[in-house]
Amino acid sequence: MALKLYGHPISLCTRRVLLVLAEKNVQYEFQTVNFLIGEHKQSPYKEKLPFGQIPLLEDGSFSLYESRAIARYIASRYPEQGTRLIPPAGDVQAWGLFEQAASIEYSQFYDIALQVLVQKFFNPSKGIPTDISIYEAAVGKLHAVLDTLNLLLQEHEYFSGKGFSLIDIFYMPTVGHLVLAGEGAAIESRPNLKAWWTRVSTRESWQHVNQH
Repeated sequence: MALKLYGHPISLCTRRVLLVLAEKNVQYEFQTVNFLIGEHKQSPYKEKLPFGQIPLLEDGSFSLYESRAIARYIASRYPEQGTRLIPPAGDVQAWGLFEQAASIEYSQFYDIALQVLVQKFFNPSKGIPTDISIYEAAVGKLHAVLDTLNLLLQEHEYFSGKGFSLIDIFYMPTVGHLVLAGEGAAIESRPNLKAWWTRVSTRESWQHVNQH
């Protein structure tokens, strides 16, 4: 039975899962939930996910939400299929570094990047004007984080080490939207971050997700 994914192609969180599915070459059925008009907050979808968010994965009778949890599930469900995206089960040090990198993405980068995107991407798309004071404060914090991420990539090509992994996928949709929101120069001006973005944005999975 194929997996079933509920989400929307332009949703950052949905795109994380779509990238994992593409990297793992997993067949799935996609059900669009139009969050732009509030379908994720309405029946019958909200009965499936009480928080009224996307995405949601169904694997037979099993269901799972939260994009990073779904990504880990798919990578663990199909360990030998497609690209290996997580460390070997018994390598505790590799897992420690992997989870450290995952925590950095979520706790240090994502929230501040989202504040920038709300002001320069999402609000304007809804006809809401940018709050310049909030935007400038968020951009200042974001650039400081990007400086540190650039430093972390000084010795490795990818965020969890030498190989491409789920951690890079966690970053990719957000960075892609930042570029669209006018923050491409902030990536380009940091050489290690620029090199990373060149590597990951030319992957077949990214090209595939961006075609839809």
